[in-house]
Amino acid sequence: MHARPEGPVIRLAPRFGAMLALVSLLCSPLVATASTVRYERVLPLSGIERFSGAGDAAAIDLATWRQLADELQRATETPFTPGAAEIARLERAAQVRAAIPLAVIDARYERSEPAAANATSAAPAPAPVTRRAFAFSPLVDRTYRADVSFRLDPALWFSNDAPLPQQLTFDAGDGLGARTITPDALVRVRYAATGAKRLELRYQTAAGDTRIARATFTVEALASPTPDDTLHITASIPYQGIAATADAYVRLAPGHTQLTNPVVLVEGFDLDNSMNWDELYTLMNKQGLADSLAADGFDAVVLNFTDSTEPIQRNAFVVAELIQQVQAAIDPSATLGMIGASMGGLCSRYALAYMEANALPHRVRTWIAFDSPHGGAVIPLGIQYWVDFFAGQSADAALLRDQLNRPAARQMLLSHYTTPATSTAAPDPLRATMLADFAAVGDYPALPRTVAVVNGSGAQQSQGFLPGDQLVRYEYSDFLFAATGNVWALRDQTSQMIFDGRIRILFSTTTRQVTVSGSPAWDGAPGGWRSSMAQMDSVTAPFGDIIALHGNHCFIPTVSALALSTTNPFYDVLGDPDLVSHTPFDALYVPVGNQPHVEVTAENALWFRAELAQSAVGVAPRVAPGLALRAAPNPFRDAVRIELAMSGAGPATLEVFGLDGRRVRTLLAGNGVAGARAILWDGRDSDAREVPPGIYFVRLAADGVAVTRRVVRLR
Repeated sequence: MHARPEGPVIRLAPRFGAMLALVSLLCSPLVATASTVRYERVLPLSGIERFSGAGDAAAIDLATWRQLADELQRATETPFTPGAAEIARLERAAQVRAAIPLAVIDARYERSEPAAANATSAAPAPAPVTRRAFAFSPLVDRTYRADVSFRLDPALWFSNDAPLPQQLTFDAGDGLGARTITPDALVRVRYAATGAKRLELRYQTAAGDTRIARATFTVEALASPTPDDTLHITASIPYQGIAATADAYVRLAPGHTQLTNPVVLVEGFDLDNSMNWDELYTLMNKQGLADSLAADGFDAVVLNFTDSTEPIQRNAFVVAELIQQVQAAIDPSATLGMIGASMGGLCSRYALAYMEANALPHRVRTWIAFDSPHGGAVIPLGIQYWVDFFAGQSADAALLRDQLNRPAARQMLLSHYTTPATSTAAPDPLRATMLADFAAVGDYPALPRTVAVVNGSGAQQSQGFLPGDQLVRYEYSDFLFAATGNVWALRDQTSQMIFDGRIRILFSTTTRQVTVSGSPAWDGAPGGWRSSMAQMDSVTAPFGDIIALHGNHCFIPTVSALALSTTNPFYDVLGDPDLVSHTPFDALYVPVGNQPHVEVTAENALWFRAELAQSAVGVAPRVAPGLALRAAPNPFRDAVRIELAMSGAGPATLEVFGLDGRRVRTLLAGNGVAGARAILWDGRDSDAREVPPGIYFVRLAADGVAVTRRVVRLR
């Protein structure tokens, strides 16, 4: 449960006389100017009273500032603040500016006082009370470097009655206190520590009043490596008449002065296109993966789409263009590895298949799809309808609704909301078009080694709730406002109410109920998860609490990431005795439990490195001796036969590791002889205890190189 924000809470007794008084107030002609703000016109989700300009004003975050600006726009006949879509555009523009712009709201608004509730039927309509909202926020709310510049942009001063002051004080939360600033001047700041910072802006009005606003800002890191180069890519092949663009950030391995041994990493669905080098590097360097790959001798080429929400086929042609440019930059005998994260797996898959189908050479030796939605993605349909229903009152809901309507989302989602709602849970028609385009080029590339690394459970682990369970509860009602937004999970194929919504602002009431059938129970299926419900719960709602009854939902089902031809969300993946042959991949890496979507973990970081190293050219400083390793039966129950071969004699080790990287058993340690031999592993650890069912890695190392094979022990 969340505490209510600080500030007065309006509690009005439901008396008919008070209602007449408020109706009279709201219907009275506007006095002063058309920019007068009547706040009773909107559902005040921002908690505007907290940002009064007084000394006890709360610190606002960027999302709440966005909501506040959107509410002021909708409560004004002649808006002076931007709405949600314009703010999103400003935020995207701010991502590439040298200085982070500070956006300020200094506004007068009118709102009835609680005393109106005590009015009798004969009482005249009370005059509205004028209040002040003073709030600011940096349009980029975090940094990955110690040195930051801010700028108070005159174009981002939004007011209906206060001119931009020519002198203010600004505290950047760097421990140096307040400093005097002027509009348009750069404020250079150096942070000494990471963490949340509280910024403060204040100025004195002509009347002598001091107005104070506070904002949050996060220092994620004090340093982030700078790319050695940035390639600006425009696809040579348009899709539907439009050529996509992207930036490719190049980070060379130590000792390299040019691209030598590249691994191309393709980004996924970036909801608001806000991720750039710093954000992408931070994600791929979890568990030190990016730094480890660099130490292994790999040059990283990180592709960042200009608009990741465009059609997947369009962005795939950017991937194809990048492949051709990378090939032109490296030695003609060199090859490259490729990792496509989430939607990036679909874009790279189509790019490679298209190139093969159209005789466009590529030298991709290994293609890894990382938790990619080959069989579709899931955002609970009830949440989609929640977002659509509240989009008229919530800036963030409006932005998310807009992204759900973008082509890439419509192509990936297994169920997509409709307007008006229908009784069947079904994908958008764009999905069928995309699948047909994929089929036309062969569906999957045939030349590289194809690998699927997934975050979803292979052991049928659910997300902690049953089909048809309620996921979100939001109910609030008082004299002025009422809101209901309840969400349920899909029930397996059978009819189920998934959304019940109601908004009342005085006498204006909007309701919607959605009942659907015809879909498997994807919401709670094994898969890489997304915390959509927990994120909703974390929002401080001034009117009631949004309660997540369950925090996470399946986002990329395990069966989807493995491209299994089944509509059973709970297919027994690890129980399939011939799993690889049922997929289009050469190798599969599946955890026992569910993990966050595209989360780099200790175990899959090892998987990535092993796969990229197995067929890499030029990684080892000298020619490695030939090693071969295979395991059968795989999966196994009691014992597995490990067959190994070495081209030369010398010291060798054969070891078994668990998912956590812990050594489970040493099967061979000493001098290995040239040729082939077999060793039986009986499924026991070094203390002769039986190991539990799950995934293990058998590693053969000799003369400074190694080869790894995954084995699965069944129940």
